[in-house]
Amino acid sequence: MSHSQWHRFYTSQVAASPGLLFDLLSDMPNYGRWLLPSGQFADTTDVEPYPVRFGSRYHDGKPGESGKDWWGSVTGFQRPGSIDFHHTIRVRQLRATVDVHIHYSIERDEQVDQRSVVSRWLVLDVSMPFVLRPLRPAVTARFDQENLRTMAAVKQYAEAQAADGVADPAG
Repeated sequence: MSHSQWHRFYTSQVAASPGLLFDLLSDMPNYGRWLLPSGQFADTTDVEPYPVRFGSRYHDGKPGESGKDWWGSVTGFQRPGSIDFHHTIRVRQLRATVDVHIHYSIERDEQVDQRSVVSRWLVLDVSMPFVLRPLRPAVTARFDQENLRTMAAVKQYAEAQAADGVADPAG
């Protein structure tokens, strides 16, 4: 087996408070309000305990389709500044295992009131047969596309919520 690591940072300035953004990202069973299904993601279910906290477990991806789902856990939870997720995805066609670590950092933008900087750090530990390693860029490209899509959806939904005056419980 060949082992490799790939990572990428995604950053966005969002016209919403850190508390609103944190609540959006931690409300996993309700991602469907702001994140449309895609080829890789349909839903997050079986979140326990809920409301989400450190140690919560979840069923992600396409929970209704065998081989297209995975289980994960919340490995960091610091409202309103950061949340971390970990899950392992098995890609049967490539006999690969992708260990996924996601870290969100949410900070108030010091330059503009009611704007935040959201950073998402994605780290993939990829194990696959050496002979199939040339296909690794196809795997990482799908992760990259999905993360870009997620960051854009978070921004769009959070800014609409902030413009509609949705209250931030953190103040």
